[in-house]
Amino acid sequence: MPSFTSFLTVSLLAVGTLAQPAAKREKRHRNNEYCLSNREAQQVATNYGLLISNYSDELANAVLSPDFTDYSESVNTLINSCPQGSAAISLPLLAPTFSNRTQFEIGQGQQPLINFNQLNIWHSCDTVIIRWETTNTANITDVKPVVGLISMETVKAPSNNEYEYWVDTVYSEFDAGAWLQNLQEAGICSGSTAEPVPDPSASTSTMTSHTAPIASTMTPTVSAMPSYN
Repeated sequence: MPSFTSFLTVSLLAVGTLAQPAAKREKRHRNNEYCLSNREAQQVATNYGLLISNYSDELANAVLSPDFTDYSESVNTLINSCPQGSAAISLPLLAPTFSNRTQFEIGQGQQPLINFNQLNIWHSCDTVIIRWETTNTANITDVKPVVGLISMETVKAPSNNEYEYWVDTVYSEFDAGAWLQNLQEAGICSGSTAEPVPDPSASTSTMTSHTAPIASTMTPTVSAMPSYN
């Protein structure tokens, strides 16, 4: 009898396929002469998590394909509701958040670093899906955890690349409402008159004015906890 995990993996992949914009489907399986092992899938997941928790252009070049595309209504909602960084411009909710690697590097490079804790992982031959959580999107006493799902389609990277596989297309959604509320309560959002709530557990040396993205003072971490069974 098929395991529940196998059934869940197939279900998640099927939902991801149905949710993909039709214009992007030709990118699927354009180089499918491989099948990711558990170790390789975890490496893909870890690499992408590090782009969120400890970003660098060098890492992005090693992890993402040049025509990397990112779809996220959640990110677009945050950009439209609480833009951070000069690259944050209003986007239609269903439009690609990033249409190539360069756009991602500009946008992500301006964002505060947050922790990124992997909760679960599933994969097919060329797609890795993770459930993840972040707990420090703002430096406030009652910060709300944010949980999301990321589906990452991969392609083979050139032989001289640091990693064997690039992430080519991402479909990512998370609790944008909780994230936005954290930013508003911290006084980070443009036009907000709220003052940040002091965090007793935070060092006074890391407390900053509400005019700066307070989450940027957090220590970036990424935690990988494979859950294949």
